[in-house]
Amino acid sequence: MSKNSFPVWASYVVALLAGIYSAFGLFLSAPTQTATAVTPQGEQVSLYGQGLYRNDSVFKAGILRGTDAVTLFVGVPVLVISARLASRGGLKARLILAGVLAYFIYNSASLALGAYWNEMLLVYIICFSLSLFSFIPLFQSIEIPALAQALRATMPYQLLAGFCAFSGLSLLVWLADILTSLTQGKPPAHLDHYHTEITYVIDLGILLPAIYLSSVYLWRRKPQGIRMAAIILILLIFTGLVVAGQSVVQALDGIIHTPQEYAAYVIPFVLLSLIAMGLTFTIFRNISKA
Repeated sequence: MSKNSFPVWASYVVALLAGIYSAFGLFLSAPTQTATAVTPQGEQVSLYGQGLYRNDSVFKAGILRGTDAVTLFVGVPVLVISARLASRGGLKARLILAGVLAYFIYNSASLALGAYWNEMLLVYIICFSLSLFSFIPLFQSIEIPALAQALRATMPYQLLAGFCAFSGLSLLVWLADILTSLTQGKPPAHLDHYHTEITYVIDLGILLPAIYLSSVYLWRRKPQGIRMAAIILILLIFTGLVVAGQSVVQALDGIIHTPQEYAAYVIPFVLLSLIAMGLTFTIFRNISKA
């Protein structure tokens, strides 16, 4: 893959755009305004009132700003380095870049569809489009026959399959939220003035099936499973970083969760991220070609 190939140069553009919108989200400030919104249920929601996320709830703004911190200080540099490595060719480099682009697809889609309207909307949309249409040809370029030849016999397929299947269970916490809301006849907690929770849609509609499909491929020792698992594991690493970043920023904003909430929504994702990091290194150690 040359430095002039679409996935490579588009990744540099994505890095630039993501650097812009995450920096604006994290650092842009304005005079604090006390404002509230009223939900269809008649509940009042306190708005953040400043910066790019002034019309988001105080709860959601902390999540968005925590994610921006990870995107700016970790995601953007890693994307640039990954694109640079992929421009030199090599199976491993393309797998890494595909995993990092998967994070930016997720991140930009979440902002475009989940954050309250702000001045960065077109930047989110362009970043999402470039990330998605860079990922597709990059994923296709990781050809199964070439990958199969590069995989060592020591690749721990069953271990990877088991971890993927186990990690998928963590996403069922969103299903529990939805079912609880349906049972109680009211929207989920912290939905505030938003129309839906985009995380539920992406995680349950896309990630969960992808994780279990990769588990099946891995259990059958198919190279397709390695191609999918490498990308999913890199995305899981970013997920743990993002969840930790969100919790820190929310705490700085005075939002302290209960121990039960940390146990359900924070700790599992951080632990899975740490394990995913180790398994990602394991996968790449067992791919013979650079």
